[in-house]
Amino acid sequence: MNAMKKIKTDVLIIGSGVAAAAMSQRMLDNNPRRSILILEAGARVKMKDFALFQNYVASNQSNSGLPYNQNWDYPYPEPDTSQGENQSAGDWMIPMAGGRLMMYGGSTVHWGGWSFRRKPEDFKLFSNTGKGKDWPITYQDLEDYYWQAECYIGVSGDSKFAEVPRKPDQPYPYPQFPYTLEDGPVLDAFVKLKYAYSHMPIARHGVTSNTDSPHAPCQTTGTCKYCPFGARYVAANYIDDMKAYNDYPNLVIMENMVVKNLVMSSKRIAAGAMVYNKATGETVQVEAQTVVVAAGAIESPKLLLNSADRNYWKTGVGNDHDLVGRNYITHPYFMIQATLPSNPKKLQPENGFPTWVSRHFDSPAEQEQGKFLLVNINTAPSVSLASMMQAGMGKKDMMKAINGQSSNHPLQWQIHGQVEVFTEFSNFVKPMTSSNHIGLPQTQVHYDKPAGFDQRMTYIKNIVKSVYDEMGATGTTLLLPVSWRADHSSCTTPMADTPEMGVLDKDLKVFGTDNLYVCSNASFSSLGAVNPTLTLTALSLRLGDLLNK
Repeated sequence: MNAMKKIKTDVLIIGSGVAAAAMSQRMLDNNPRRSILILEAGARVKMKDFALFQNYVASNQSNSGLPYNQNWDYPYPEPDTSQGENQSAGDWMIPMAGGRLMMYGGSTVHWGGWSFRRKPEDFKLFSNTGKGKDWPITYQDLEDYYWQAECYIGVSGDSKFAEVPRKPDQPYPYPQFPYTLEDGPVLDAFVKLKYAYSHMPIARHGVTSNTDSPHAPCQTTGTCKYCPFGARYVAANYIDDMKAYNDYPNLVIMENMVVKNLVMSSKRIAAGAMVYNKATGETVQVEAQTVVVAAGAIESPKLLLNSADRNYWKTGVGNDHDLVGRNYITHPYFMIQATLPSNPKKLQPENGFPTWVSRHFDSPAEQEQGKFLLVNINTAPSVSLASMMQAGMGKKDMMKAINGQSSNHPLQWQIHGQVEVFTEFSNFVKPMTSSNHIGLPQTQVHYDKPAGFDQRMTYIKNIVKSVYDEMGATGTTLLLPVSWRADHSSCTTPMADTPEMGVLDKDLKVFGTDNLYVCSNASFSSLGAVNPTLTLTALSLRLGDLLNK
């Protein structure tokens, strides 16, 4: 009988998204010869490939033309059929299909790049409102790391906008993208209503001479889900850069490697992991001095639960208090639409990403009921010359539609946003016994819609209606269903002050262990109203520094 193959490394990182990339870079900056093994369950898809880019453009930028769409979850099974994967429980569905990518580079391959700092009050949610949980760290603990994260992922933003504390000697690495003409009607309305707004901070390289990045600046092609230049941050590109431009002889990345379970040599010591190599069919034992689970808010708790053993962790690693996989939360993403009577400036969408955002309602005054942000999305107003030409419309009909004079093509505007909801112990994710098409365990998601959510959305709709009223738009409508974004899944192995309150300590180490860490959105104590990626990047750089010590 052949002996089981073994791999030894100093640091094992499970997952290849932004957490793995940032953390590895920080450790290798400190010690270029450090031994780091990154394991990814999914496959690699070429980035910045012109042939794949052409296919995407030729498909009219539909999901069917994306070179990585096979790495999304399949939809939930239809009733009485075996088609699909995963399971939705509870009284409210959180669609997983399209929400995350199980591949080399993780979900940064398709994210929008919105890069917000959490506000200081977001770290003290329970203290301020009696809801959810406090973080065991403060904004001040992360402030310097927020700036380092902005520099690492290449954020373009307005350094003079002081809605979130920012040290004067820590500007954004790239200047903000300018507002578009299409932002004008909304900005005018916000000025009249005295609502604050700002440039969207976004992880796309702007045009500046003050950079040594190997990635080209954004060309605003509108093909952002597969950027041909690498202007938007993608973890796969940055890991490739570490291999291509640096002498890191002991950095190893392996794709198609499904981690089945963690191996604990004692209750406190993680010895490594058992891994299935999909390419060879072999089971491999990885031995490591330090283990970091960086597999997202869904896979990270599932792996801890699947690592239960009769000797040390009978219900799953870190799960003595039944908290692993609990408190599952995400952002409800809403779209509110109205119709403009005319379009005298013949406005048409310009960019493939928004340049304007309002965090006016991401404020202490709204925290108890749920903060929210508003975005002038990049498809407003609803004018598409390409679609009109493809439909065979003549010039006269096209001009009527552009001017808002066509009953067949009403001139619609949409303002998008997302709202904070609060964690509940009863909402959870857990592994199923069967595997998905990537080879990972399928997921059962149990989620119940929060009490009072519909009333909250009515309040938000009325706020947006006041904006539309100032714009002269009519028929304000909350488009249904509200999307509950699986890509912002969080809080399933939260940080806390004590093991009775969370799974991780303030350094992201699993309570009761000496060398096992979880670094993903799962580590969040609460979610807030803003996208999680910048905060995750800051936490990853901070963990890299801790591991360097």
